[in-house]
Amino acid sequence: MLDTLIRNAMIVTHTGRFPGSVGISGGKIAVIAGPDADFEAAEVIDAGQKPLIPGAIDAHVHFQDPGLTHREDLPCGTMAAAVGGVTTAISHPMNVPPIVDVDSYRFTMQAYEGRSYIDYGIHGGGTAQNIDKIESLWKETGATSIKMFMCFSVADFPFVRDDSMFQILTHLAHIGGLALIHAENNELITLEEKRLQAEGRTDPMCHIESHPAVGELEAVRRAIYYLEATGASAVILHTCMQEALQEIHAAQQRGVKVYAETCPHLLTFVDTDMKKHGPYLKFTPVMRGEENRQMLWKLLEKGYVNTIGSDHSPYAIEEKQAGEQDIWKAPNGIPGIQTLLPVLLKGVNEGKLSLERLVEVTSFNPSRIYGLDYCKGRIEVGYDADLVLLDMNAKKTYTKADILSKAKWSPYEGMEFHGMPVLTMVRGAVVARDGKGTGVQSHGRYVPRKK
Repeated sequence: MLDTLIRNAMIVTHTGRFPGSVGISGGKIAVIAGPDADFEAAEVIDAGQKPLIPGAIDAHVHFQDPGLTHREDLPCGTMAAAVGGVTTAISHPMNVPPIVDVDSYRFTMQAYEGRSYIDYGIHGGGTAQNIDKIESLWKETGATSIKMFMCFSVADFPFVRDDSMFQILTHLAHIGGLALIHAENNELITLEEKRLQAEGRTDPMCHIESHPAVGELEAVRRAIYYLEATGASAVILHTCMQEALQEIHAAQQRGVKVYAETCPHLLTFVDTDMKKHGPYLKFTPVMRGEENRQMLWKLLEKGYVNTIGSDHSPYAIEEKQAGEQDIWKAPNGIPGIQTLLPVLLKGVNEGKLSLERLVEVTSFNPSRIYGLDYCKGRIEVGYDADLVLLDMNAKKTYTKADILSKAKWSPYEGMEFHGMPVLTMVRGAVVARDGKGTGVQSHGRYVPRKK
């Protein structure tokens, strides 16, 4: 007998869709059959012909845990993820302590154990100070990548200059590792910040102006050149310029092992939205204009984007309020894990994106890129039963009461979404239903990359 049978669904994969049923046993997909399947099961869920997709894998999450849990923590962040249809999240290395060696990696694993509603992976980090530890960090853990910044981010996680980045990429090429790269030109950002501050500017648009497009595109090109020279693999994170996506796509065509990530907020907001939202829309890299935003959607559907990450990076509202009168005083980062799928589903309903392409960039591709495709990212027999049922007709205005992140604010407040996840399963257990968390905090498990 099956544990659960989801019958009468429209099963959507990265290559197509078909009416069917999914039988689950022991947390795994045990059988895929026709829509009227009548297997004996402890629980039967009638999907009502709604789309059933693999759970989203959000590989760009800052849980701020351990160490900065006044902003976010693992239980709150993973509950938000579950309600939003994210079944696996991968945490970035800028916690306290930052994840820069085997000991700090294992410390984070221990800190997370038994505290997550969904499954999770953990990225490692690369700085000028841990170059000699990169190979052991990759080989002796299940780290899904090594993250680097090409520009200043936070003091506790120093950015890499060219010599350090080249050395780290050389190490990763030697051992078959994957880099994550935040690509912006630090010197050009510093130049513009000094100019604006000398003029006495403190308005929200300073943030946009201090991150010039030329600096972002140059850094993407430089990163690609170093990947080509070393033979390393990398994801260029939160790519927000159409020209950068075109550069990455051209590099892929000539054999460079580079992937493009973009984010829901870059598909939603434009530069002038800073005037309204101020510090609550302050993140990096910055938004560009409306024409660029429309092109991001078009290039996403055309295949120029390989994966979508939320870059979920909440701050306490008091930290953001400091920037209301002086934008320089606000930190960079916004919450986003709960709204990742709703933003994309709205795009599907607006005809900008197919459900198949959505599945490709939120589950199939990230599972392959980050070495989780032995158990995640597909609706196939033997894979984890990480499943999300969608109601494409549902309309939902996102309010403060809906926010499950520890930071009870969001730039998406007041926005109407069209298309919502209505049931989320992680390894066969229902962890969210109709906008409410239903899971057990100890259910989530650590998922290492395949060796």
